[in-house]
Amino acid sequence: MSERVPDSASEQEADWIRQIADGDRRAFEELYEVYGPRIFRFAIRMVREETKAEEVVNDVMFEVWKSAGRYEARSKPSTWILGIARFRALNAIRGKKIETQELDDATPIVDPSEDAGELLDRHSQIERVKEALTQLSPEHREVVELTYFQGCSYKEIAEIAGCPEGTVKTRMYHAKRRLEPLLAAEAAGGSP
Repeated sequence: MSERVPDSASEQEADWIRQIADGDRRAFEELYEVYGPRIFRFAIRMVREETKAEEVVNDVMFEVWKSAGRYEARSKPSTWILGIARFRALNAIRGKKIETQELDDATPIVDPSEDAGELLDRHSQIERVKEALTQLSPEHREVVELTYFQGCSYKEIAEIAGCPEGTVKTRMYHAKRRLEPLLAAEAAGGSP
């Protein structure tokens, strides 16, 4: 029989949430320090506008402060918090035509052993992926973001999105199918 190994980070985060429910500002600051950047990365990929992404972070953390007493620990703290972030991000983009030019401008880590040509190729690949992601629907972009950038399992994504795990798998399947021609067209220098 295998025993579940406790996730010490999740336990610490659950402790902070319990402390926040009791009004502990220091616990809130600790949780904000851990989740603020993570929520921002998620939000910027969803809403693609820095100001709106910052608003999403603030809204999410305010909701965590208000709702900490209702956290029931049926899921990991990250699942609960990213679920709130998903809801807030979707609200931020609802009814708005999304610009396809703005996305996270993360600077890639430079490997000193790479020559300039390799570095330019890698940078070009990153830009092609970013551009291709902007062409996905919010639901498809969400599953790609949560899987590849946030490290969530399909089960966790299903909890966050409030849908069956099969729906998550279907969305990922369609996202990958949509990304393939987009990336191929980008690599060829054209549009799909």
